[in-house]
Amino acid sequence: MLTAAQVGTAVGVPVAAGTHVTPTFTRTCTWQASGANVKYVTLYLQTAAAYDGGKQMSAEMTAAGAGVKTAEVGDDAYFFVAGNQVGLLVRKGNASFKVAVYATLPVAQKETMELALAKEALAKL
Repeated sequence: MLTAAQVGTAVGVPVAAGTHVTPTFTRTCTWQASGANVKYVTLYLQTAAAYDGGKQMSAEMTAAGAGVKTAEVGDDAYFFVAGNQVGLLVRKGNASFKVAVYATLPVAQKETMELALAKEALAKL
């Protein structure tokens, strides 16, 4: 759903071609980055039902210190923030995905990168 060029542009450093966990598990794709601050980027495809369950659970986790913030993309989307880690979960119709940038950067900067990647991925749904 995303090319290495799209991912590299969004995170500001070159990335290697995306790879899957195994050749048969293609719902997750990971791009290794060559920058010092950005380590890797993942895109995980899931169903809308999984998205809905995750959103309900994330609301419950806010009591434990996690943060949930609405994102303006797709039919419904939110950033899930736990400490200095963030992931953007997006639903469009019956499809959903999570994009995450793993980096030693401020959360707001990672959110901006993830939003750019989500917009690219939505164009292919």
